[in-house]
Formats: sequence, structure tokens, C-alpha cells
Amino acid sequence: MREGEPSEASETEADIDAEIEPEPDADADIEEGEHQARPRPGAGGQRGRALAQWILANSWMLLAAGAVMVLFNVVEFEPPEQVRLDEATVDLVGEAPAQEFDPQLPNPQAVQMRATLRLYPRVDMDVREVDPQIDAKARVLSQPVVTTIYAMNANIDQTVRLDGGELEIDIQLSGTPRLGEAARNEVPPLHLEQELTVTSRSKPWLGEAHEQVQLHTRGSLTDVEARPYRWVFVVEGKLFSLDLELYRGA
Repeated sequence: MREGEPSEASETEADIDAEIEPEPDADADIEEGEHQARPRPGAGGQRGRALAQWILANSWMLLAAGAVMVLFNVVEFEPPEQVRLDEATVDLVGEAPAQEFDPQLPNPQAVQMRATLRLYPRVDMDVREVDPQIDAKARVLSQPVVTTIYAMNANIDQTVRLDGGELEIDIQLSGTPRLGEAARNEVPPLHLEQELTVTSRSKPWLGEAHEQVQLHTRGSLTDVEARPYRWVFVVEGKLFSLDLELYRGA
């Protein structure tokens, strides 16, 4: 190799250095991207702060509106639901179906008890005694029949709703049939130990319900097989009668 001429190794190293370019810094790009993706405070944040300031400044208006809504819900009322009927409830729509005694009782000691509740058209009618002509003008509200045996208690519980459910009449009758003394070869008479309670309950749309006992009696009834025993009572200007009958098999 002559002096003054460049060496081949130096030329090769220079070419390599010229061809190698610095690679881009990946971490720098990521940081720059993250910086670009970060939200900048703008109009959205300003609107949120303005809304919060408005709520704080007008909180008394919101409280007043809430109080008005609560007061409206408390004062508002709805009429009572339609009266629902069940086996022990009779609404004043038409007449109750007549319940007849069973002429063929399977037990020779069986006794049937029937209670007939009637409503009369006028309160001044004389219904102290059973009169078929006057009773034909009345409306039969309930007439349940229960079966028992000698010396065994039987209960009749009835609730009658009138005036769309604003007035209720509760009938609670408890009876125990017993045999009396009789001469030889004669059928012993039948008498009934009973207790009756008639309660009225008014349910107005406004105000509290009012309950009152209209009739309460207890004792021993005789000769009920021959003719019905009748109670008469008046509730809020309405005249009612309750007839009790007994029947025993032959």
C-alpha cells in the first residue's frame, strides 16, 4: 500500500457509518401519543362546574318543589275498592238464594238451624211478628243453614255490606240444641241455647270507621220448631229482621 492512498478498511468503516441511521425512539412515541390522548380541560368541565354552582344557588327551590310533591301525595285519596264478595259476604244486589232444610238428614240426632236476614223498604213498618205479606216486600240479604246434633254447638257468622261497602252488618249467632223432658212414648221437645250479637260498622271515605253493637242477647228459646223466632233492629235508618228456625229429621 502506497503512502497517501486511503486504506480499504477505512473506506469500509466510513460506508457502514453512513448507512446506519438512528432508529426512532419507541418510548418517546408512546409518551407523545399518551400526551395527545389526554383530555384537555374545556367546555365540558366548565358546564359541569356551572351546573353544580346553579344547584347550590337554587337548592331552596328544589326543596320547596319536593315538599309540594310530598304534600300532594299525602292529601290525594282514592275511593275505596269495589266490594269483594266471598262465601260469608253478601252485597245488596238482588236477593240471596233461598236455603231450604234437608228433608232427609242421615243422622237421627241431626238438627238444622237457619237464620234469615231481611231488609225492609221503610223504617216505620211493623215487623215484630212474622207476616208473609209484609215479609214479601222485604229483601232477603242472607239465609245460611248449618247442621249440628243434639248438645253440639253450631255457629252462623255473616257479614252483609250495604251502600257500596260504606255500611257493614255483622251477624254472629251461636246455638246449641237440647232435648227437653217428655212423657213416655212422646217426642221430647227441642229448645235452643243461643247467643246473638249484631254489630254495625260504617266506613266513610273520609274519617275513621265507626263500630257499634246494635243487639246482644242470650238465653234459651223454646217452641222454635213450630214458628220462627224473630229479632228486629234498626241501623242508620234501615229496618232489619232476623228469623231463627230449627228443623230436625223425622
